[in-house]
Amino acid sequence: MLRSLCTPSLRLICKPTTRCRLYSTPAVPKKPNHALGVQNVKPWSELSTPQKVVVASKTTVNVGVILAGVALTGTIVYYIGSELFGSDSATSVFSDAVDKIRKHEELVAILGEPVKGHGEPSRNSRRRNRRITSQVVEDANNEPHMFMRFYVEGPENQGTVMLEMIKNEQKKWEYKQLYVDVPGQGLPSKRIYIERK
Repeated sequence: MLRSLCTPSLRLICKPTTRCRLYSTPAVPKKPNHALGVQNVKPWSELSTPQKVVVASKTTVNVGVILAGVALTGTIVYYIGSELFGSDSATSVFSDAVDKIRKHEELVAILGEPVKGHGEPSRNSRRRNRRITSQVVEDANNEPHMFMRFYVEGPENQGTVMLEMIKNEQKKWEYKQLYVDVPGQGLPSKRIYIERK
Protein backbone atom coordinates (compact mmCIF):
# COMPACT_ATOMS: atom_id res chain seq x y z
CA MET A 1 0.00 0.00 0.00
CA LEU A 2 1.35 3.41 -0.99
CA ARG A 3 1.20 6.40 1.27
CA SER A 4 2.06 9.83 0.03
CA LEU A 5 2.64 13.19 1.64
CA CYS A 6 2.59 16.06 -0.83
CA THR A 7 3.81 19.60 -0.60
CA PRO A 8 4.03 22.09 -3.47
CA SER A 9 7.63 21.16 -4.23
CA LEU A 10 8.30 17.81 -2.48
CA ARG A 11 6.65 14.42 -2.62
CA LEU A 12 7.42 11.66 -0.12
CA ILE A 13 6.49 8.10 -1.17
CA CYS A 14 6.82 5.21 1.26
CA LYS A 15 6.43 1.51 0.53
CA PRO A 16 5.92 -1.03 3.32
CA THR A 17 9.02 -3.12 2.40
CA THR A 18 11.43 -0.37 1.37
CA ARG A 19 12.74 2.84 2.66
CA CYS A 20 11.07 6.15 2.03
CA ARG A 21 12.31 8.14 -0.92
CA LEU A 22 12.04 11.87 -1.35
CA TYR A 23 11.24 13.08 -4.84
CA SER A 24 11.39 16.70 -5.89
CA THR A 25 8.68 17.94 -8.25
CA PRO A 26 9.20 21.12 -10.22
CA ALA A 27 6.94 24.02 -9.30
CA VAL A 28 4.54 24.94 -12.10
CA PRO A 29 4.16 28.69 -12.59
CA LYS A 30 0.56 29.87 -12.50
CA LYS A 31 -0.77 31.39 -15.71
CA PRO A 32 -3.11 34.35 -15.61
CA ASN A 33 -6.70 33.33 -16.16
CA HIS A 34 -7.90 35.59 -18.98
CA ALA A 35 -11.26 33.78 -19.12
CA LEU A 36 -12.10 35.18 -15.68
CA GLY A 37 -11.05 38.69 -16.66
CA VAL A 38 -7.78 38.66 -14.68
CA GLN A 39 -5.33 40.71 -16.70
CA ASN A 40 -2.17 42.63 -16.06
CA VAL A 41 -3.07 46.32 -15.98
CA LYS A 42 -0.40 48.71 -17.16
CA PRO A 43 -0.06 52.16 -15.61
CA TRP A 44 -1.34 55.05 -17.75
CA SER A 45 2.20 56.31 -18.39
CA GLU A 46 3.23 53.00 -19.98
CA LEU A 47 0.34 52.91 -22.48
CA SER A 48 0.81 53.89 -26.10
CA THR A 49 -1.36 56.60 -27.67
CA PRO A 50 -3.80 54.13 -29.34
CA GLN A 51 -4.12 52.21 -26.05
CA LYS A 52 -4.86 55.44 -24.20
CA VAL A 53 -7.58 56.28 -26.74
CA VAL A 54 -9.17 52.82 -26.27
CA VAL A 55 -9.08 53.07 -22.45
CA ALA A 56 -10.48 56.62 -22.50
CA SER A 57 -13.27 55.56 -24.88
CA LYS A 58 -14.25 52.60 -22.67
CA THR A 59 -14.30 54.83 -19.59
CA THR A 60 -16.42 57.46 -21.38
CA VAL A 61 -18.94 54.84 -22.54
CA ASN A 62 -19.17 53.33 -19.04
CA VAL A 63 -19.70 56.72 -17.41
CA GLY A 64 -22.29 57.62 -20.07
CA VAL A 65 -24.26 54.41 -19.41
CA ILE A 66 -24.20 55.06 -15.66
CA LEU A 67 -25.35 58.68 -16.07
CA ALA A 68 -28.13 57.63 -18.47
CA GLY A 69 -29.32 55.04 -15.93
CA VAL A 70 -29.32 57.62 -13.13
CA ALA A 71 -31.24 60.11 -15.31
CA LEU A 72 -33.84 57.49 -16.30
CA THR A 73 -34.30 56.40 -12.68
CA GLY A 74 -34.70 60.02 -11.57
CA THR A 75 -37.31 60.67 -14.26
CA ILE A 76 -39.34 57.60 -13.26
CA VAL A 77 -39.19 58.51 -9.56
CA TYR A 78 -40.28 62.10 -10.37
CA TYR A 79 -43.32 61.02 -12.38
CA ILE A 80 -44.38 58.40 -9.84
CA GLY A 81 -43.95 60.89 -6.99
CA SER A 82 -45.90 63.63 -8.79
CA GLU A 83 -48.71 61.17 -9.58
CA LEU A 84 -48.94 59.89 -6.01
CA PHE A 85 -48.23 63.03 -4.01
CA GLY A 86 -48.83 65.98 -6.36
CA SER A 87 -51.77 68.26 -5.59
CA ASP A 88 -53.25 67.62 -9.06
CA SER A 89 -53.01 63.84 -8.89
CA ALA A 90 -56.07 61.58 -8.63
CA THR A 91 -54.71 60.16 -5.36
CA SER A 92 -54.51 63.64 -3.83
CA VAL A 93 -58.03 64.53 -5.04
CA PHE A 94 -59.37 61.27 -3.56
CA SER A 95 -57.72 61.95 -0.18
CA ASP A 96 -59.07 65.51 -0.07
CA ALA A 97 -62.62 64.35 -0.93
CA VAL A 98 -62.55 61.66 1.78
CA ASP A 99 -61.38 64.27 4.32
CA LYS A 100 -64.34 66.52 3.36
CA ILE A 101 -66.76 63.60 3.80
CA ARG A 102 -65.32 62.78 7.24
CA LYS A 103 -65.95 66.39 8.32
CA HIS A 104 -69.56 66.45 7.07
CA GLU A 105 -71.76 65.96 10.15
CA GLU A 106 -74.86 64.66 8.34
CA LEU A 107 -72.90 62.03 6.44
CA VAL A 108 -70.99 60.89 9.52
CA ALA A 109 -74.33 60.49 11.34
CA ILE A 110 -75.67 58.31 8.50
CA LEU A 111 -72.53 56.24 7.84
CA GLY A 112 -71.16 55.99 11.39
CA GLU A 113 -67.55 56.38 12.44
CA PRO A 114 -64.89 55.72 11.27
CA VAL A 115 -65.62 56.54 7.63
CA LYS A 116 -63.40 54.75 5.09
CA GLY A 117 -63.03 55.43 1.38
CA HIS A 118 -62.07 52.87 -1.27
CA GLY A 119 -62.17 52.23 -5.00
CA GLU A 120 -64.23 49.82 -7.04
CA PRO A 121 -65.60 46.79 -5.16
CA SER A 122 -63.55 43.65 -5.74
CA ARG A 123 -64.83 40.07 -5.90
CA ASN A 124 -61.55 38.92 -4.38
CA SER A 125 -61.80 39.39 -0.62
CA ARG A 126 -58.00 39.27 -0.27
CA ARG A 127 -57.45 42.18 -2.61
CA ARG A 128 -57.16 45.32 -0.47
CA ASN A 129 -56.02 47.96 -2.97
CA ARG A 130 -59.03 48.63 -5.15
CA ARG A 131 -58.75 50.96 -8.14
CA ILE A 132 -60.30 54.41 -8.01
CA THR A 133 -62.14 55.30 -11.24
CA SER A 134 -61.28 58.75 -12.58
CA GLN A 135 -61.32 60.40 -15.98
CA VAL A 136 -60.29 63.78 -17.37
CA VAL A 137 -62.26 65.06 -20.37
CA GLU A 138 -62.39 68.41 -22.17
CA ASP A 139 -65.62 70.25 -22.74
CA ALA A 140 -66.64 72.28 -25.83
CA ASN A 141 -64.48 75.20 -24.60
CA ASN A 142 -61.41 72.89 -24.25
CA GLU A 143 -61.56 73.18 -20.46
CA PRO A 144 -60.57 69.99 -18.61
CA HIS A 145 -63.02 68.34 -16.20
CA MET A 146 -62.09 65.53 -13.82
CA PHE A 147 -64.76 62.98 -12.97
CA MET A 148 -64.23 60.45 -10.19
CA ARG A 149 -66.32 57.74 -8.56
CA PHE A 150 -65.44 55.88 -5.38
CA TYR A 151 -67.15 54.45 -2.32
CA VAL A 152 -67.34 55.29 1.37
CA GLU A 153 -68.52 53.12 4.21
CA GLY A 154 -68.92 53.17 7.94
CA PRO A 155 -70.31 50.78 10.55
CA GLU A 156 -73.91 51.92 9.88
CA ASN A 157 -74.14 52.39 6.11
CA GLN A 158 -72.26 52.93 2.86
CA GLY A 159 -72.46 55.31 -0.07
CA THR A 160 -71.27 56.06 -3.61
CA VAL A 161 -69.27 59.26 -4.09
CA MET A 162 -69.30 61.25 -7.33
CA LEU A 163 -67.21 64.32 -7.93
CA GLU A 164 -66.57 66.72 -10.76
CA MET A 165 -63.68 69.19 -10.77
CA ILE A 166 -62.61 71.92 -13.15
CA LYS A 167 -59.35 73.85 -13.42
CA ASN A 168 -59.41 77.43 -12.19
CA GLU A 169 -57.41 80.39 -13.49
CA GLN A 170 -54.33 79.19 -11.57
CA LYS A 171 -54.63 75.79 -13.35
CA LYS A 172 -55.53 74.06 -10.08
CA TRP A 173 -58.43 71.64 -9.65
CA GLU A 174 -61.45 73.00 -7.80
CA TYR A 175 -64.74 71.29 -6.99
CA LYS A 176 -67.70 71.82 -9.27
CA GLN A 177 -69.75 69.22 -7.40
CA LEU A 178 -69.14 66.55 -4.80
CA TYR A 179 -71.99 64.41 -3.53
CA VAL A 180 -72.69 61.05 -1.90
CA ASP A 181 -75.59 58.75 -2.77
CA VAL A 182 -76.62 56.76 0.31
CA PRO A 183 -79.06 53.81 -0.03
CA GLY A 184 -82.17 54.25 2.11
CA GLN A 185 -82.38 50.77 3.70
CA GLY A 186 -86.14 50.59 3.24
CA LEU A 187 -86.45 54.31 2.54
CA PRO A 188 -85.67 56.18 -0.68
CA SER A 189 -81.99 56.68 -1.33
CA LYS A 190 -80.58 60.05 -0.35
CA ARG A 191 -78.17 62.33 -2.22
CA ILE A 192 -76.10 64.59 0.02
CA TYR A 193 -74.13 67.42 -1.58
CA ILE A 194 -70.86 68.47 0.02
CA GLU A 195 -69.68 70.85 -2.74
CA ARG A 196 -71.88 72.38 -5.44
CA LYS A 197 -71.32 75.31 -7.81
